[in-house]
Amino acid sequence: MKLLDQISTLVAENRLAHGYVVRGDPMGEGKAFAVEVMVRLFEGTSRNDPAKLRHRIETRAHPDVLWVEPASKLRQIVVKDMELALKRVHEKSFEGGWKALVFLGAERMNPAVGNKLLKSLEEPPPKTLILLVSAVPEQLLTTLRSRCQLLIAPSESGPPPAWEGDLLDLLRMGPPRNLLERLQRAARFRDFLQFATASLEEEPEDEEEEESEEGDDAVANAREAAAKKVLYRKVMETVEAWYRDVLVLKTAGEKAPLRFPSAMEDLRRQSEALQISHLMKLLENCRDVAARFDTNVPVHVVLDSAVI
Repeated sequence: MKLLDQISTLVAENRLAHGYVVRGDPMGEGKAFAVEVMVRLFEGTSRNDPAKLRHRIETRAHPDVLWVEPASKLRQIVVKDMELALKRVHEKSFEGGWKALVFLGAERMNPAVGNKLLKSLEEPPPKTLILLVSAVPEQLLTTLRSRCQLLIAPSESGPPPAWEGDLLDLLRMGPPRNLLERLQRAARFRDFLQFATASLEEEPEDEEEEESEEGDDAVANAREAAAKKVLYRKVMETVEAWYRDVLVLKTAGEKAPLRFPSAMEDLRRQSEALQISHLMKLLENCRDVAARFDTNVPVHVVLDSAVI
């Protein structure tokens, strides 16, 4: 039985544990797995179909799912965030079912913050699920790990996209060190994006579709723009995964799981050259750029703010 099917069975039989450590990239497969767990958790009580439910969870619009991630200048999960999260899980569910608390990058809580979570893991409120998502769960407090079961997020399957190799060639150069390098890198990045968008497969037309009516061009243009935004988000997720690998090497060493193990030499070189504060800024930039694709800011303006 697949892991997510097991989760569904545990939920249905009311045997789900209240705390799990999820080993996986908190901005990649770890977060994606957490979303799928939430779908299984709420699908029995949600009034939405699975697609709408997943969208509410992914966009953080579900009132009974609270996401917590490093947000301070030091990229730590701070006391204020933990106190707010614990207050929420002890309140009533908005939709009359489960409540969930998901920590992304859970290793980024210091002992004082982590200890505040212990009581909720030892004496959890009814129908409350706590997920600690981390690429390096070994860095979590031993007391937290001992109170949670371990889940290993399945790695993303399938071949990499056609454009990934060219993007990794850019990332192997390391982030730009000055304004001139940034301008040069931006030009190369634009050239890369032209290649990547050209590789988008066109959707096959329905042979039974009637002749084009007025407005079809507008619909086609909207679909093309949406497809490009999806691709741009995937590109920035790949950039973020690269610098997350660099950060993992710098903080946890070579035994930690990596997204790009075949690029170990380049990742190691960058981990030795870059400060943690610089890497945190790069990761924050990646998330900010990806999030802005869902706003009304013109795409070219968003892309110009990307640092790779």
